[in-house]
Amino acid sequence: MAEPDRADSHRDDEDFAARVGRWIRLIQRFLFRRLPAEEARDVRQHVDEEADLTERYVLMTALSAGIATLGLLQSSTAVVIGAMLISPLMAPIAKLGFAFASLDGRRAQDAARVLAIGAAVGVFLGMALTWLSPIRNATPEIIGRTAPTLLDLAVAVLSGLAGGYATVHRRGETAIGVAIATALMPPLATLGYSLAVGRFDFAFGALLLFLTNLAAISFAFALVARIRGVARPIAKVEFRWRFVIMGLAAFFVLATPLALTLLRVSHEARASILAREEICKTLKIDPSQVAQLTVSWANLSTPQITATAITPNFDDNAQNRVSERLADRLGAPVELRLQQIVAADPRAKTEALIQAAIANDGAAKTASQPAAPIDQVRKAARAPIGQAWADSASHAVILLAAPSDTWDLAAFRAEERRLTAMKFGWTVQIIPPYRDRLPVTFEDDSATVGPQQKARIETLIWALKRWGVSKVTVEGFAGARPDANRTTRLLAETRAAGVGAMLEARQITTTVRLGSRQTGLALASEGEARMRSADLVVFGQDQPSP
Repeated sequence: MAEPDRADSHRDDEDFAARVGRWIRLIQRFLFRRLPAEEARDVRQHVDEEADLTERYVLMTALSAGIATLGLLQSSTAVVIGAMLISPLMAPIAKLGFAFASLDGRRAQDAARVLAIGAAVGVFLGMALTWLSPIRNATPEIIGRTAPTLLDLAVAVLSGLAGGYATVHRRGETAIGVAIATALMPPLATLGYSLAVGRFDFAFGALLLFLTNLAAISFAFALVARIRGVARPIAKVEFRWRFVIMGLAAFFVLATPLALTLLRVSHEARASILAREEICKTLKIDPSQVAQLTVSWANLSTPQITATAITPNFDDNAQNRVSERLADRLGAPVELRLQQIVAADPRAKTEALIQAAIANDGAAKTASQPAAPIDQVRKAARAPIGQAWADSASHAVILLAAPSDTWDLAAFRAEERRLTAMKFGWTVQIIPPYRDRLPVTFEDDSATVGPQQKARIETLIWALKRWGVSKVTVEGFAGARPDANRTTRLLAETRAAGVGAMLEARQITTTVRLGSRQTGLALASEGEARMRSADLVVFGQDQPSP
């Protein structure tokens, strides 16, 4: 039986090898089949004719730039797509790619000249329309074209490959899709807008995006032209030093932004990974509890990191510690803004994650709003402030208060009202220093929730909302030993129940219980009044054993 089995195995191997061979031949046929010499010559001639500098080319470039600029200013994706469809910039880029594949310096020079004229028309028309337009705010469509990412690079490469094959086989319907995907004109219109309003940081990003797309697409065209045999044979290339030097210069001009983009993307990816690790390590949370993390690290600049973390405990010094550790690991100073949302239970964590996601989306949609008055609010604040940031989604300036022995929760709440009344145009919210136990004190032998207790409870509800807490435990006390007899037990439980009922009415989930003897003895050191209370335990720790 061994010989038939061995024979069957041998036949299976042969069948597998045959199938692999057929697939390889099929791939070679569709992707690597070289065009006949006459057809390749016709393709080169067609590309050269399409890339000539004509009145039609200048007119269509100007119209495309005008439509793109107006679409960016009114943040209309449909209008921007229309500008991509009529843009003629793909033609000189195709010629430039074919010139690289053929090592043809003269053709590369001609293509670069036509492309430069078209780019200049796009930039200057974008500047002119921006000056004439009453809209000057940066819309999401504009901001999205000021920071090239790895995804933009991948889209440009794949679009260039598709455009190369469409050009070689003269597939006009494919070229339309390529024109939409490559998005060559919108970055130029963004560059014109940025120069017109004096946003040179936006201008650099838009220029880098255009040059990155240009480099990726032209190199992809060159690869397709060489693979399909459309490029001129090397033996027929005229090597003249002047053209060789100019061709090499053009190559390095295009390769530099590509390298800078790859460098920036790699830096941002590494910084994002390390930032998430350090935040989780410092706050002792899972990676899933980092609700939002964005990294912006332009070349030769300081990395800027913004993060929102859902944490069970607020850490006053977390931002400084994370910044120091990241600076050591990245080898560069870091600008970190870490927002901590305190959530005690799974439901609260889920709600906080959703709110953080909505806030992040809202910030992107409202990027055109005027800058938040963070510095003005911070200077006007009398309370000690550790950090300050803006939440564009809720149109609020948020101040993180620093711990202070002279400021209690009522004082922080009053300060928030005072700052809001100053009418900065934005709502002001103060996040008070976190406390894990919040007492509501009562008169001796009283369990009535009177005006004084109600005012205190309203202040505590305000603090809980600022911390993102929706669930607490209320512990009742009546002396150092609330369980000493029936009278003290009933008094303590009634106090806790009264406070709990008011919290439940304000959508705060409450668990009511009798305070432990151990806790009561610990509170006795703070005075007699401290033992006549109902304490809000923010994270509902387990009841200590009596």
